[in-house]
Amino acid sequence: MPAVADASVLIWLAKTGRLNLLRDQYGTIIIPSEVYSEVVEEGNREGYPDSYVVKEAVEKGWIIVEADETGEKKRIANNIREIHVGEAAALVIALRNNLPILIDESSGRTVAEALGLNPKGTMYVVLNALREGNLTTSEARDTIASMVSSGFRIEPSLLERVLREVALFNEPG
Repeated sequence: MPAVADASVLIWLAKTGRLNLLRDQYGTIIIPSEVYSEVVEEGNREGYPDSYVVKEAVEKGWIIVEADETGEKKRIANNIREIHVGEAAALVIALRNNLPILIDESSGRTVAEALGLNPKGTMYVVLNALREGNLTTSEARDTIASMVSSGFRIEPSLLERVLREVALFNEPG
């Protein structure tokens, strides 16, 4: 089943060379045009290599850019100051299409839950890849370490829980 993604999930998985995990788990990823602008266009201007990785996935067709012309995203973003228009647009697309949403920011996750969505984040994608056999324990640990050392923000208690789950995972064979 496809999923809708906000910027941070794309950025962090692309930075660690793991963007393919999204395709493996969801097949198709839908992003709002605002997220594309933030990740690819602004990323290109700033010289971020991960922006080219996301652009390539869009060109290959497994990440689809969708525009919300309803104005609903502006209403959400204007009424809930903690989230920006890209997050609001992702929420609107997920709601309209009844799709899972991938979002890391706590304010966006809170709004998603209030709207009846079940948000998942980058750490979920990594752990799920481990469970599905698309990452080894070592690869999952290295991906998480790379994200954290590069500035990925995560509550220490959540990081501890994630690393404990990785350590307890028994690989087949």
